[in-house]
Amino acid sequence: MYRVLSGRELADNLSTLREMDTEFIYEEKGKYFLLTDKKDISAYAFILETSEGYILKRILVKKEKRYQSLGTKLLDHVINYALKHGVDSLIIEDIIEESYFEKKGFSIVKNKMIYHGIQKKNERLKDSVKGTWISIFVNVLLSVFKIIVGIFGKSRALVADGFHSISDVVGSIVILLSVYFGNIPEDEDHPYGHEKIESIAGNIVGVLLVITAFELVRDSVLSLIKGVDFVKPLEITIYVALFSVVVKYYMYLYKKRIGLRTKSDAVLADAREHRSDAVSSMGVVIGLMLSIYVNPVFDTLMSILVSLFIGKEGIHIIMETSNNILDKQDKEFLDKIEEYVYNNTEIKNIHDILMRVSGHKIFLSFHIRVPKDMTVYEAHTLADDLKYSLLSDFDELRDVIIHIDYIID
Repeated sequence: MYRVLSGRELADNLSTLREMDTEFIYEEKGKYFLLTDKKDISAYAFILETSEGYILKRILVKKEKRYQSLGTKLLDHVINYALKHGVDSLIIEDIIEESYFEKKGFSIVKNKMIYHGIQKKNERLKDSVKGTWISIFVNVLLSVFKIIVGIFGKSRALVADGFHSISDVVGSIVILLSVYFGNIPEDEDHPYGHEKIESIAGNIVGVLLVITAFELVRDSVLSLIKGVDFVKPLEITIYVALFSVVVKYYMYLYKKRIGLRTKSDAVLADAREHRSDAVSSMGVVIGLMLSIYVNPVFDTLMSILVSLFIGKEGIHIIMETSNNILDKQDKEFLDKIEEYVYNNTEIKNIHDILMRVSGHKIFLSFHIRVPKDMTVYEAHTLADDLKYSLLSDFDELRDVIIHIDYIID
């Protein structure tokens, strides 16, 4: 668990820190970041705030706790703390462990090691938005192109694949909604933020996709039942479908690069969607080749297959967004929270763990039991430290509410 000490709390821990570090530096105006295992201090970092940024004066991991990446975790916590407080640089004046800090992104400048551009993490959001807009633009052009060529080229499968591309546009729009509403602050009327509109929009989209898939399947099935004369598609449809495969695979590589750079799960998911679309379009190419060179009925069969795939995506979106609207509890996630509390604190009982989903963020609440002779100050400090540790280690958490109960003898 992470803690930031100053004032009285720091004074209470000075003897422990001095015992742990023979070169301990005490500075009244400094900030001391602790990584604790229950009450035992495993590592600490000491920083001074200046006009240039945060000066990292000391970072130490307890000898028996080394080689467990605790120093890396604590350093990441300090950087995230700086991000939230508008600080852009973390500076090491006395160069230590040069290779380690270089791997962490520090650069040597005039006999100092500096981690520049902490606030650029916010700029990565712009990269994600830009990539999503490009994805929407490409998918709109591609879907219109495939539908028009499919109609004039007499290919039901290509028309269906065009509607499949429209479903990708919808997915990208949902991501934009997530980004936009996720950055609108809570207000008096919406204390849990505005992200649920993403789920509402997704639900509507899912229904539209299912209706579209139903109409496409019905049209193709009726053609099969009536035994109409199937028309051989034009060869240009093969080239358009192949073009779609190339564009989709390129978009997969492009979005994957952005997703890895920005560490965005949503963008990486969108990249995987482009890859699956490339595979789907390759299936359309095969269907068109069979239709042109073997039997025209394969075009209709392939259109049914693509339409069913669209319907499956629509149902998946409806189920997923409905679960978010209804605040379905993720047992695996809640078990991780419970395990985290027991592994990092001396709390013996945590119960009534509940989560409320809003877009891609989670509002968490739970009860803990503490000794009945613990002061209000001590209990409040414990709850605060636990809250901010959870927020630091679980990116999906937006807020944590902890109710304190006492242990009955």
